[in-house]
Amino acid sequence: MKVIFLQNIASLGQKGDIKDVSDGYATNFLLPQNKAVLATEHNIAQLKAQQKKQATKIKEKLDTHQKIAATLNKQTINFFGKVSDKDTLFKGIGVKDIIEAVHKNFNLETQEKWFRDSAVIKKLGRHEVFLILPDNKRISFYINIKAEEN
Repeated sequence: MKVIFLQNIASLGQKGDIKDVSDGYATNFLLPQNKAVLATEHNIAQLKAQQKKQATKIKEKLDTHQKIAATLNKQTINFFGKVSDKDTLFKGIGVKDIIEAVHKNFNLETQEKWFRDSAVIKKLGRHEVFLILPDNKRISFYINIKAEEN
């Protein structure tokens, strides 16, 4: 009997695989426990449509990540803040501030988990920030912190 696996089954197949299994195994185990469905034309068409949709989603995410990499790589974002006598900011620049600035300056959506160094930066000057995208592409850009002029 031909079935489409709805879950990964050890030593048989992965989710989405179409395989021939014995009739008894399918009717007594796989089908009642919703681990597989019969491989009818309708179910196969649904599976192919779902796989195509998933492939499109993955391609869109990769395109977005490439756009982020191309836009942000080696760019500089300026921050201004009130400074103490020791040339440090009263309020440090954190990951959320950087995400907000990236969105404001480049209209790009980034996620907090992509930033590997989540330390708050309080010193004036130019600092390198590293971003690691889900496809393991590493991007570096800079933030330049300056004293706010009165």
